[in-house]
Amino acid sequence: MKTYSLLCSLVAFVAMGCSTSEDTSTIPTENEVEETSYDADYALLQKSNGQLSVQSLKVTDSGIDLSEADSTFESTPSPELTFRQGSIFAYYTKVTDCDGQVTLHDFEDNESRTLDVFEDLLDCSLMVSSIAFDADNLYVAYTKEETSKIDKYYVRILDLSSEVSNAIDIELDKKPVQMAIANARLFVLTLDLDVTNEYELSIVNLATKAVIHEKGLGYNVGHIFTDTQDQIIISYKELHTVLNSSTFGVKYVNYDTATAPGFYGSENNCFDESGRMFYIKTSDSNPIGIPAVYDFSNNLVLLYIYSNFLTASELEFEFKIGQASMVSYDNENHVLIVGYQKSDDENKGGLLRIQLEPEPKFLDNLDLNAVPYQFFYKD
Repeated sequence: MKTYSLLCSLVAFVAMGCSTSEDTSTIPTENEVEETSYDADYALLQKSNGQLSVQSLKVTDSGIDLSEADSTFESTPSPELTFRQGSIFAYYTKVTDCDGQVTLHDFEDNESRTLDVFEDLLDCSLMVSSIAFDADNLYVAYTKEETSKIDKYYVRILDLSSEVSNAIDIELDKKPVQMAIANARLFVLTLDLDVTNEYELSIVNLATKAVIHEKGLGYNVGHIFTDTQDQIIISYKELHTVLNSSTFGVKYVNYDTATAPGFYGSENNCFDESGRMFYIKTSDSNPIGIPAVYDFSNNLVLLYIYSNFLTASELEFEFKIGQASMVSYDNENHVLIVGYQKSDDENKGGLLRIQLEPEPKFLDNLDLNAVPYQFFYKD
């Protein structure tokens, strides 16, 4: 009960902090409010029994429901390494100890492409730790065992426009952990396993294919990712760092315990058109997760607590809401979409839709025979 009271007060604080900018706009009267159209087509990636599959969805004014629209996305064992950019989802599949493939699926065009990543290597042992891509290239970070005591670290770059083998390897001096792309540069989070056990950022100029800058990051880095301003966000539990991708200048944003946004361990975050980030906030006191929005421009967090929209009976018995599994945002309709796992079945889940404007309101729930993973919008 103490945690719940703290979270509710946090929501009230953020709403008050945002009210100043809202006061300058004209609020329509009840008769002037236009009806919102919720028509939309979605593709939902979902997990069940170790498999990743797609489910098409249709939204009309009457609500959200399953759709029979075809998708060329083929079901696959749930991948450990993924990367998303817009409507394109990529995942890595290990083929042998010395080979692997990356599949890229565009949910807008409904097309897939699979690339062999290490077809030039023979009789080796390697471990891929991260993938990323942009419009031109695919990036694969990996560790290659040279001897039983010596490992070498690389980022492999493959030209997506070429139909023949074109791999370029950039050697790193520390183990690559994760990658982000901004301003025609590749930012590689690395970990020094040999001496300090500290993290570092290696920055690769994609024009020259060379490391141009390195920056120490210390211990306990969570994730790195690119925001809508092409800045690199480096997350820690107690703060986050904003790195200018052009000048490499940094800004540190420290948290108070009560107002920490808690995106340190969050994955599959998404942004709206204004740059707000939608994610799942977890903590030791609330491990199932809370849908949250973080405003980087004002350093404010807003939590959407289920009990503000649903009754105790709906939460526990009707919808059986367990672990939050994903969160997304429909910019066109101003609707927050929350995926969750059923509390009584780890292989089933559901979707909640919450209208955010002009004020938060629960719209509907859709039960699913799998757990929502990622959401894609179709024009």
